[in-house]
Amino acid sequence: MSQILILQDLGISSLKLNDLLSTLSIENQLIYGFSDINLIDEKVQIIITIKEKVDETLLKRFPNTKLIAVAFTGYDIVDINYCNQNNIIVCNVPSYATDAVAELTIGLAISLLRDIPKTNHLIKNGGWNYPAGQELRNKTIGIVGTGTIGTRVAELFKVFGCEIVGWSRSQNQDFIKLGGIYLDDINELCAKVDILSIHTPLNEKTKNLIDAKQFSQMKPTSFIINTARGPIINQLALTNALNQNVIAGAAIDVYDVEPAPQDLELLKSENCILTPHIAYKTKEALERRAAITIDNIKHFLDKNPINQVV
Repeated sequence: MSQILILQDLGISSLKLNDLLSTLSIENQLIYGFSDINLIDEKVQIIITIKEKVDETLLKRFPNTKLIAVAFTGYDIVDINYCNQNNIIVCNVPSYATDAVAELTIGLAISLLRDIPKTNHLIKNGGWNYPAGQELRNKTIGIVGTGTIGTRVAELFKVFGCEIVGWSRSQNQDFIKLGGIYLDDINELCAKVDILSIHTPLNEKTKNLIDAKQFSQMKPTSFIINTARGPIINQLALTNALNQNVIAGAAIDVYDVEPAPQDLELLKSENCILTPHIAYKTKEALERRAAITIDNIKHFLDKNPINQVV
C-alpha cells in the first residue's frame, strides 16, 4: 500500500477530510507528518503541503514520490527544477480564495482611509474626536497583477466608484471589460494611484518589484496594500517609505519571513496595518482548498491530472 504524506493541517475537520478522501479510487495510507510511526519513506508516493518546503533534500528522502499536491495557489515552496528532472507532477489549487483575498483587500483599503484601527484604540482609551478620514469613491486604484484575484479586486473597487488602472505581464480581457486601463510602466502606475494593491505571483521577475524607486514615484497621500507575497515589496524600502512619510500608509498581510519576527522594524511603523497572512483564510475558502486538493489527487490516480503546474 502506498502512502500519502500530509505535511500540514489542511484547516478542516478530520470528519470532512475523511469524507473527501473516501472519494479516492484506490486505497492509500494517510501519514500525518514526519513523526507518524507508520511512515515508511519508500512507500510515500504523494505529498500534500501548504507552505512547508518540498526541496531536493526532502524529495531524495522520499524517492518514490510521484505527486506533490500543493494545497495553495502559490507553489514557490516546491523545488520545481528537481521535479521536472525527476518526472514528479506538481498540482496547485487555483482560485479557491479569490473572494476571501479580494474582500480583505477592500476591508484593508477602507481601514486605511478611515483609520479604523486607530479610532478603535482611541475610543477604548477614553478618546472621541478624530480627524476626518477619506472616502473610497473616486480614488484611483492600481492593481499589480490582473489574474483572477487581481481582476476580482478591481471589480469590487469598481463597485465603490473607483478608477481602475493595472500593470501585468499579460492583459486580462475581463479587467479591460471592467474599464480597467493598463499602463506599460510600473513607475507610471505608482505615480498615478491613490492605492496600490499587489496581486502578482512571486517569482524571480517580481521579487522586489516595488522598491525604493517605486515608492519615490508615489504620492505622499497614497497607500499600498499587499495580500500576495511578502518579497514582492522590498521590506526595508517599505519601512523607510512609511517612517519618512514618503507614502501615507500601508496594509500588509504577507512578509519575507513568516511568522513575522518580533524584531521586524515594520512592526514599529505607526501608519501601517498588519495582519498575519489571513487573506486566504476563511472557513469557506479552506473547505474549497481541501476539496480541490483531494480532487487533484483523485485525477492524478485516474491518470488524468488537473491543475498541473509541472
